[in-house]
Amino acid sequence: MMNDYKVIKFALAILLSLCFSSVQAQEKGMVTGVVTDANTGDPLPGATVKIVGSYSGAATDVRGNFDIFVEPGTVELEISFIGNETKKETFEIASGEIKQLTVALGANVTELEAVTITATLEGQMRALNQQKSADNLKNIVSADQIGKFPDQNAAESLQRVPGVNIQRDEGDGRFVLVRGLAPQFTNISVNGEQIPSPDAGARFVALDAIPAAQLASLEVTKAITPDMDGDAIGGSVNLVTPTASSEELKISGSGSLEYNNGIEKTAGQGSLSLSQRLAKGKFGYIVSGSYSASRKGSDRYELDGWDGDHPDGLDEFIIGDYEIDRDRIGVSATLDYDLSSSSKIYLRSLYSELKELEQRRETYNGAEEDEGTLEFETGKELKHRQEDQGVYSLNLGGSHVSSKLKLDYEVSYSKAFQKTPFNDKITFANDEDVSWGVNLDNVLNPKLTNYTYDGSPSAFGVSENYIFDKSEQSSTLGEDENITAKINVALPFSLGENIGEFKFGGKTRFKDKFYRYDSFREFELNDDADDLALIPFQSNYTDNNFMAGDLGETIGFFPDHSSYFAYQDENLSDFDVDDEILAEESALEAYKASEDVYAGYAQGKINIKKLMILGGLRYELTKVRYENSIWDADEEQAVAHIEDNDYSFLLPMLHFKYSLNSNVNIRAAVTRSYARPNFEDLVQGAEIAAEDEEASISNPALKPVGSWNFDIFGEKYFGTVGLLSGGVFAKRMNDFIYQQTTLGDILDYTDFEITQSINGDLAILYGFEVAWQQNLTFLPGALKGIGIYANYTFTESNAEVENFAQGEDFTEIELPGQTKHVGNFALSYAIGGFNARASINFNGSYISEIDGGDLVYIDGRRQIDLSLSQSFMDKKLTGFIQLNNITDENQIEYYNTSATPKQREQYGFWGRAGLKFNL
Repeated sequence: MMNDYKVIKFALAILLSLCFSSVQAQEKGMVTGVVTDANTGDPLPGATVKIVGSYSGAATDVRGNFDIFVEPGTVELEISFIGNETKKETFEIASGEIKQLTVALGANVTELEAVTITATLEGQMRALNQQKSADNLKNIVSADQIGKFPDQNAAESLQRVPGVNIQRDEGDGRFVLVRGLAPQFTNISVNGEQIPSPDAGARFVALDAIPAAQLASLEVTKAITPDMDGDAIGGSVNLVTPTASSEELKISGSGSLEYNNGIEKTAGQGSLSLSQRLAKGKFGYIVSGSYSASRKGSDRYELDGWDGDHPDGLDEFIIGDYEIDRDRIGVSATLDYDLSSSSKIYLRSLYSELKELEQRRETYNGAEEDEGTLEFETGKELKHRQEDQGVYSLNLGGSHVSSKLKLDYEVSYSKAFQKTPFNDKITFANDEDVSWGVNLDNVLNPKLTNYTYDGSPSAFGVSENYIFDKSEQSSTLGEDENITAKINVALPFSLGENIGEFKFGGKTRFKDKFYRYDSFREFELNDDADDLALIPFQSNYTDNNFMAGDLGETIGFFPDHSSYFAYQDENLSDFDVDDEILAEESALEAYKASEDVYAGYAQGKINIKKLMILGGLRYELTKVRYENSIWDADEEQAVAHIEDNDYSFLLPMLHFKYSLNSNVNIRAAVTRSYARPNFEDLVQGAEIAAEDEEASISNPALKPVGSWNFDIFGEKYFGTVGLLSGGVFAKRMNDFIYQQTTLGDILDYTDFEITQSINGDLAILYGFEVAWQQNLTFLPGALKGIGIYANYTFTESNAEVENFAQGEDFTEIELPGQTKHVGNFALSYAIGGFNARASINFNGSYISEIDGGDLVYIDGRRQIDLSLSQSFMDKKLTGFIQLNNITDENQIEYYNTSATPKQREQYGFWGRAGLKFNL
């Protein structure tokens, strides 16, 4: 800890020295203002404000506001925005004076025809301007661009960004992977502040809970600056909620119906937003709400036990049918007030929740050798689970500028939760006189070729052949809470004729997270009770078209949840109830964690002719305490365990931006960042599978992953709203985390295969990225409406791991989450009020998890989507049709190679039709 305090003392000494020198410099003038569109009156975020005769300048924020230090005397500013005219403003300003400007930019006359055709792309134009004027490497996607794709949540919208891939759940996007790194390597924020994770064991945020309709823009920062959180090796994703911009009352919304052909169900969706600026524009409010119901389902095969005892070489073959009802609720509000032209305060809030009801019906078939005899088992299981995940946040802050400094501050509170009020399972099984076979000629499309019970070849779905095995009932709760405070101060300084900005600040975040079982009971029939056949409890559900008819059998029948548990409740005396399993499961999986982060930074920025240089240091100290239990099998009780683990990082960062001209930038960055381990790897006890002689255990001694990151990129912006960019990147990671499997003892079990996450030495990741988006307005006639949106990212990685699998000393693997190929291609056409867009999103295979000594891959996929819309009544009304997964792309998982598949899921396609209004 003494080293930590020495670092802090040294940093403070430098900070105070720089502050003193800045204060002693000649007092500057301060220019504040707003840049708007002359035609609509809307603010222009990302507009460039430059001091003529120098290369110093600023960029406008989301409300079109800017502030810039200037030397006293005569000042001439040049204000520009892609697609609009460039203006100059000349004025006198005295030392210590604050000058206010309002600048309205009209359309560029030479591009007027193009602007008329691409009027629906105004949001995209603003996003590109913000991206162009940013000090660091980032991608920004506007709400308009989000709306052009048929994406329903934040994760699906992010898949369109260069270098971003997503993990899916039942066809819906859920987790974000940036530049080939697993979700835990990416920082997720709302309005610039980290939000906690609703997932019980993870840090990363499941973005399927946040509706895309609640967002004004998405920002993906790929090279962080010292004033940003340092735990972002993959990058930092910021979800920005909207702010009121017009003094006229704006009312917008939508209504639609969604149909899923996989389960042949329909659900409704809708959104509404109201915004206005009052008191001569000083006070603004915006309130938005959305509801999105979705009915999803899938058919799937699951396979395990390759090279096993069964004649087919496969010891487990599961046929699964899933139905999931998802209901997303989102509410956001922003209030802001201009105390003066140089002082502003705001209050932002967001609430989002995903309610999910899952019905999982599975028929499993297993075989194993027991004392030389091949034994078969088959069973039917129903899982009935309700899970609610949500996030809410509240941010209160403000900003103030003067001729001496800029000051901004914020306090925030955010909380995430995962509630499982019930998770019920019912299993009926039979292990006598059963046999089955599987056709593996096409391993990616296996088929159950034969199934006999007591010599009958047509008994697959006969309910009386299955007797009650066991049932389970459990409920859990997980919560993650953040309380954060931060402050930033910026001071001007001069270097020759150039004005620079020195910025410093501090931040604290206090996190409390827990996960627990509220209940867990397991039921089995006692010796005095008669066997229970499935037939009295069977539901009417059957699936006559499983996997589009691939199986050739009817899937059914399964237990009915209500009928069975009603019987169980009325006949509890017939069951043995294991109530002690709650204590054991809690000891193995429940935990509490507190994590306090203290951070400070200092950075400087200056323009020397066409070159902008931004550099600085960030220091983060993390103090953590984990509390969990270890199950003592001999004493049959939980033993409390407490672990403290403090660590710190000093993070230098350096950015260069060279402007060849007003529309061409060359960027380079060297940054240091890190990623914290997941909670489930640190503190969630142990999971023991006694029958398989396997166990996975936590590792409280895990260290965070550190990384040096290198980026070189170029970007060319087009006046017709377009961008051509490309570059290379590399990451050198130390202490990377992977799962190791060894043979050992745990509790009273011996010679078990034990899997645990540990730190490795070095991992390397590198690649390149290209992107092109442009409206081809230079084409003749009606062809001017054609637009292109395309990007591609190639990534490679390698890491050497020790004792990765039992019996192996060293193995070289790719990093989990890293895929070689990620990309998008979309062809759009817009003319008048009509807009059409066909898009394809693709990614290569990648490692999703490590299962003992096996690598589990998710195979590459290509999803094709289509959007059509037509505007009416001066674009106040827009009808739309959106189609997702048109070609019914499956998700395929496999062990190590495609010759040993693990799972195949088929979702069908889904689409929606509706009406948007903007009044």
